[in-house]
Amino acid sequence: MARILWVMGWFPLPPDKGVRIRLSQLLDTLAAHHRLTLVVLADPEAEVERYQGDLAARCEALFVFRRPEFRPTRWRAIRGFFSPTPRWLVDVEQPEVHARVRQLCQERTFDLILASQLPSAMYVRALEGVPKILDEVESGLFLDQVRMASDLIRRARRAMMWWKYARFMRGLLAAFDACTVVSEEEAQILQRIAPWARVAVIPNGIDLERYAGVEEIPEPDTLIFTGAPTYWANRDALVFFAEAMWPEIRRRRPGVRFFITGRTPEGVALPRPPGWVYTGYVEDVRPWVARAWALVVPLRFGGGTRVKILEAMALGTPVVSTRKGAEGLEFPHPEALIVADTPNGFVREVLALLEDPERRARQSRLVREAVRAYDWRSLGDRYLQLVEDVIGERAGLVARH
Repeated sequence: MARILWVMGWFPLPPDKGVRIRLSQLLDTLAAHHRLTLVVLADPEAEVERYQGDLAARCEALFVFRRPEFRPTRWRAIRGFFSPTPRWLVDVEQPEVHARVRQLCQERTFDLILASQLPSAMYVRALEGVPKILDEVESGLFLDQVRMASDLIRRARRAMMWWKYARFMRGLLAAFDACTVVSEEEAQILQRIAPWARVAVIPNGIDLERYAGVEEIPEPDTLIFTGAPTYWANRDALVFFAEAMWPEIRRRRPGVRFFITGRTPEGVALPRPPGWVYTGYVEDVRPWVARAWALVVPLRFGGGTRVKILEAMALGTPVVSTRKGAEGLEFPHPEALIVADTPNGFVREVLALLEDPERRARQSRLVREAVRAYDWRSLGDRYLQLVEDVIGERAGLVARH
């Protein structure tokens, strides 16, 4: 049983969104086999007081720090223009976290150090003598921002941001023994940046047993999107859906309703066409998804594998997605996931489900079967094996010297 220091870039509980689901699953897997010390950078939305006791029960020691939000006009962010580190990381870096991590490494002997997401990597990259693994889930997002820039000035600015990110990642990966990502697409991006890096694909998955007992009657003419509008890529998807697809869907199905779950950002205008319902934060999204006729994922940006898609499939809810929205997902039966990249094609697939209950029923059976490939029990074993391999390799190297 190894002793592991783990610096997390997000508070992992409750497992109510993609990054938290991934962290909580990795946590459960490792806690069952190893002794964990956690340093957690709690995001602004995190309900630390409510869930801190539950998290503390899964580890030997827990230290929680509030992660500040990036503010482009703050002096540290401005200073970041002249740093080799992306300026949003310069702005949110906290000396007190550095001090705590150094103190822990002086007081205890660790067999492995884990860093989840880039903000956490800043605090462990310089530590030597202990093997380290980075979990990075959004490399594709930075590249998408360059590709989708709407004009020459934005493209040039974002290209500079990408160049700086790639240069930073090249140096960062040199400090880690391995890096895990959620899809082959993400792995290819990092391997282009650092061809010598050890990059392992550990896809997101779900606990299928958690969804097995949810029984709801699907409601005709209901669509759902479970990406919180607090994330800019989700807001872009909603604007895209509202402007390019919803008018025709609504014209053909006047009674159709579209539910959007998740917190809504303050002071940000969101599209609100007729038939749209923003639910706000939902503690348990499973009944909402199970009642929907279909989940739509009109994403144009982002990285990783989409937990929202896997959740819907586990509940028997058909999914219509863009290729970007479904990036990283592969199934033995490709028809299990309906993919459409043009607005007309997307509308056509959504209407085909809304207008044909038998097709919807067939698709429901198909997605339930296909999602078995993403049962976390098998994916978690792959991560556990990587952790034990990295620890063993470093121990063997030390023994030979």
